[in-house]
Amino acid sequence: MKTATAQINIPFDLLAEAVTTLNIEHKIKLWKLLGQEITETQRVTRNNIDTSAIDSLDRVVEKVLLETGMTEDELVEAFVNQES
Repeated sequence: MKTATAQINIPFDLLAEAVTTLNIEHKIKLWKLLGQEITETQRVTRNNIDTSAIDSLDRVVEKVLLETGMTEDELVEAFVNQES
């Protein structure tokens, strides 16, 4: 069975005050849940950044190939020779 969820806006100071009233078991549970959420958010953010950077690079490479008429191998070779 799925757990029902709701999204509400609570001022941070009220939330912080409410957390102080929790018993130790609930504070530990909250700490673990927040840790999981932070970890997931960081993972998703990294993946989104990585994906958008790769997508952007792919578009630039495609544009260069189309405008120059070069093959991918020729483009790689041009970059390698430029570094030498």
